[in-house]
Amino acid sequence: MESGVSGLAPPREWDAVTTTSCDAVGDECVFVALDEARTAGERGSLQAVACARRALEGMIQPPYRAVALRRAGSTWAVGAVAIEVAELPETPGDELAFSVTPEGERELLVDGRPSFADPVPLERLAEGRFDAFVLRAERLAADTWEFTIDPL
Repeated sequence: MESGVSGLAPPREWDAVTTTSCDAVGDECVFVALDEARTAGERGSLQAVACARRALEGMIQPPYRAVALRRAGSTWAVGAVAIEVAELPETPGDELAFSVTPEGERELLVDGRPSFADPVPLERLAEGRFDAFVLRAERLAADTWEFTIDPL
């Protein structure tokens, strides 16, 4: 359904977009800026990641997911979108899906399989947002997870 027809706003694609000049190797880099110094999930050269991070300074604060693409010569287009991250120590797996229905039923999937792991840390992330929701999380590095929470 088109956004104008439904009255819903179109989903945002980027929170920050810019261009930069960089002589890095390759044509693309993808990374997550966790804070001012740490990155995760890097794909592409470290030089391209560093150039993209510098280009985004002052436009968006970490944590964010960014993509940089070479356009012509040394010109790169850089886009970033803000994300939510959390530290979840001793959490199993690499992908989590935790749902709470309007009736209060809870289900936790770890890497696509039902799990009896403690959902309390995930409940805390969703606290005060929605009564019924689906929380999805993906491990970025060690105990650091990117997550989204959508209402049911």
